[in-house]
Amino acid sequence: MNREFLHKITLLGCLFLLITSSSGTDNGFQTPEQYAQIVQEHFANEEWEAGKELLEEGLQKYPNVSDLEWLMGKYWFHEKNYDQSRYHLVKAIDDNYNNVNAKHLLVDVEDITENYSSAICYVNELLEVNPYWRGLWRRKIELYRKQNNDVEADRLLKRINQIYPNDTILRKDYIYSMEVGYQQMKKGGNRKEAIERLTELIKVSPQNEEYYLDIINLHLQEGNREAALGWSSNGLAAIPGSGALIVKRASILSELARYPEALAFIREQMKRNNSPAIRRMYNDLLMEAARAEKQRDPYVLYGMAYEGGNKNKEALDYLLNTSVTRGYTDDALFYIREAKKQYGNNDKGILYKEYMLYRQMNEDDLAYSTLKKMYEMYPDDYDITLAMSAQHMKKAEKLMELGLYAEALPHVLFVSQKHVDNDVNGAAWEKALSCYINMKRYNEALATLDTITLHFPDYENGTLKRAFILDKMDKTEEALQLYLSAIEQSDEDMRIFYVIGYEELAVPYIKKCMEAGATKKAYEEAIKLVSLNPSSDLGLRYAINSSGLLGKYDEFEKYTAQGINYYPEEPFYQAKRATVLERDKRYEASLEFLKPILNKYPSNKEIIGAFSQSSEYRALQLTKAKEPEKALAVLDTALLYDSQNKSLKYTKGVVYEANRQADSAYYYQKYYEPSIMEYRSFQRHLSGLRSMMLKNEIALTYLRARYGEEDIITSVATAEYTRKGQKNSYTERLNYAGRSGSASDSMEAEEQTPGGVGIQVQGEWTHHFSPKWSTTVNAAFATKYFPDITADVAVRHYLKNDWEIGAHVGYRRVAAYTKRYEWNDEFFAGGTGDNGYLFTGWNESKTNLLTVGGELAKTIEVVRLNTKIDMHFFNSNFYYNAQIGAKYFPANDGKTNINAMASIGSAPETAVLDYALPGSFSHTNTMVGLGGQYMVSPNITIGLMGTWNTYYNQTNTVRGSSPLNPIESISTRYKNLYNIYAQVYISF
Repeated sequence: MNREFLHKITLLGCLFLLITSSSGTDNGFQTPEQYAQIVQEHFANEEWEAGKELLEEGLQKYPNVSDLEWLMGKYWFHEKNYDQSRYHLVKAIDDNYNNVNAKHLLVDVEDITENYSSAICYVNELLEVNPYWRGLWRRKIELYRKQNNDVEADRLLKRINQIYPNDTILRKDYIYSMEVGYQQMKKGGNRKEAIERLTELIKVSPQNEEYYLDIINLHLQEGNREAALGWSSNGLAAIPGSGALIVKRASILSELARYPEALAFIREQMKRNNSPAIRRMYNDLLMEAARAEKQRDPYVLYGMAYEGGNKNKEALDYLLNTSVTRGYTDDALFYIREAKKQYGNNDKGILYKEYMLYRQMNEDDLAYSTLKKMYEMYPDDYDITLAMSAQHMKKAEKLMELGLYAEALPHVLFVSQKHVDNDVNGAAWEKALSCYINMKRYNEALATLDTITLHFPDYENGTLKRAFILDKMDKTEEALQLYLSAIEQSDEDMRIFYVIGYEELAVPYIKKCMEAGATKKAYEEAIKLVSLNPSSDLGLRYAINSSGLLGKYDEFEKYTAQGINYYPEEPFYQAKRATVLERDKRYEASLEFLKPILNKYPSNKEIIGAFSQSSEYRALQLTKAKEPEKALAVLDTALLYDSQNKSLKYTKGVVYEANRQADSAYYYQKYYEPSIMEYRSFQRHLSGLRSMMLKNEIALTYLRARYGEEDIITSVATAEYTRKGQKNSYTERLNYAGRSGSASDSMEAEEQTPGGVGIQVQGEWTHHFSPKWSTTVNAAFATKYFPDITADVAVRHYLKNDWEIGAHVGYRRVAAYTKRYEWNDEFFAGGTGDNGYLFTGWNESKTNLLTVGGELAKTIEVVRLNTKIDMHFFNSNFYYNAQIGAKYFPANDGKTNINAMASIGSAPETAVLDYALPGSFSHTNTMVGLGGQYMVSPNITIGLMGTWNTYYNQTNTVRGSSPLNPIESISTRYKNLYNIYAQVYISF
């Protein structure tokens, strides 16, 4: 016995080890995606070796799967084994050419291993997928730099900077590129090109002190000291008080032995910058000037001679020219006045010197006034016209900076009409175009653009500007068509820029169409945009939204999938994916799809909104499937993320209502905010819920029946009390019936029951086992007219989509009455007629009636349809009755209704028996009825119904003239019975 027990234990242990060992070697992953997800989690937690071990297992099961190969490449990249990394990343792309992650990592691998051409190729492939990623363009420029292909890098950088002029990073890169270029030129001894490059740099960055110092030094190296002095003046105008520039200019003047000018300059600058270094330089210059004074400056000598009365032309010309050149402004103004006295006020040479002096003094208004005077006197002089144009351009620039385009326009038009210089003329036309656009004078802007493209065929921005103007003229479609034509005719590089311009116009236009209700037009424009730029985020969003509004669900699904492909982490597209699942009524799948995304983005409104909507649909779906507890769990989960969502709360109230929890239903449904049209109906519904919340109900019913052929009225009164709970309801019912009738021989032959009073006492219990099952049991006892004993059991099953089926069985002990006749002993032939039998009373018999039946019902919004069949077993015979009915609930309160019904059968409907009304078996009985109920208030509901029964009637009689020969007969006929039911329900 012990050995057998030990043998069993050993077998069980082996089986346990076998199971645990097999489970230890199987991670339970079924798909490559599962492997990829877990491996990424390991890598994110710096668990590289654990991730690699799992990754090798995945690649054994699923070799050459792109995402797994990419992750293996990522592992080797982390280990700095770039050959292995490249090997796996290339395999990843072989399996899936569009694996963006693998290509990004390959760019890093080839960059690190200095295979720059390969890296550029992979960047180009990435740009095919997303051509508008600025980071990729910057990476491409960086790779060209590393490849020592500065020409291509600079060309690409300049082009990108033109497309994105407001991008500060690109602007810094562009400035840096130009700075490196001029530094290389300077080191290479190419000073002239370095000066040109620095001139461009200063235009872009006029506040950079170092640029001015470098260009001054380059000019000095070229031996052009006057140019160096000019740049020092420009630098100080842009950077007033710059110590380095002050020292530089003073040093140059000192080298030129222009000590008085240098000293006067420093004194002037010391008003702004009185630093110790400048004061020290000033003192040093004083010493140098004193030493040079020994050599006698000609300017001083001419001045002394002029003051002494020798005012000849030689002395005046020297003094005037030298004072202007040296910047002796006070002296220069004096000698100009002297020259005007000798040569007149209109001498061109004197006026030009005066103009140049005012410019040196930064007296722009005086300079312009002098120049204007010269221009009026010498309109054909090229230098004067060129200077006049420069003044007009300068004024225009200042006015445009202030937004005074109308005031700036005459200045640029002046320059554009003079044709003094192509560059100046082109700049003037461009400024005129800008003025017209900002003044919203678009027709003139188009005409100006035509002029520019005519005279400057290489003008690159013509298409962009024309499209911009057309868009401002509300001719956006024409502007978009212009872009489409340009895209068709452009090369690959220009196509990208035109597509960018197209998108910048198309997106606001599509938005405008959507806001105006032109959804079809918005859809058409959105799909055009997406066809040009498949990765356009806004284009895809508008294509998805407009196709949804238009009911183009296939297109909706198509563009949603496209959006997820390009933007797999973007919540908008994930929310729309959930909408696709909802449209297929896959609400549970939608929730499962959204849950991990919601955990990742717990505060994202789009994801929360999609999750709430799917939860609402799923809850209603579960409610129709009679699973309210699951529905409530779904809604409670959604409310954790979207606690203020009134629609979710309302839906929760709907679920509670379906589960007969009226108090909770009322609490949550009151959050709903109905429209004006819905308000009355909604308030009615809340009243219905308040009525359902009341646990007690008293019902009073009065039935009044009348025969169609005779004025015989039959009545039944009912009083009942019901105590209602969520799972159990209890009812006590009392029925009362009174019958007029007599036992005398004067009684009408059609009467079938004796007169008197009948009372029935009934109890009923309804129990809901679950949202899908319920039962009703009742039993009754009566004294007369009603069945002596009544017992019923009914079971009801609630199916999906508001279907119901039911089955019931019942028993009734019913009474039947026949008339009793006896021989009249006083009868003699010829005396009282030919009938010697008298009606002396009623014979009562008891019969068992067994009923079995079924019911089918369907609720369609506000209409409830039902059909019912009863099978009766009575006196060993089988009878049937079939009924149909319909209820319409027009008031949304759950009680007010209009009810119609009809029945036919070889037996009367059960209610006829229960209410002690006449009926018969074995012949056709029919009934039609119409009525309704109205909820007056949450506490009172009234009802009225009428029915019309047609049934078969038979009456027994006995006649005869001899006690030995009675003649029995039965009279038969169909009779109509009209019933009126009046009902009052009081809830409290």
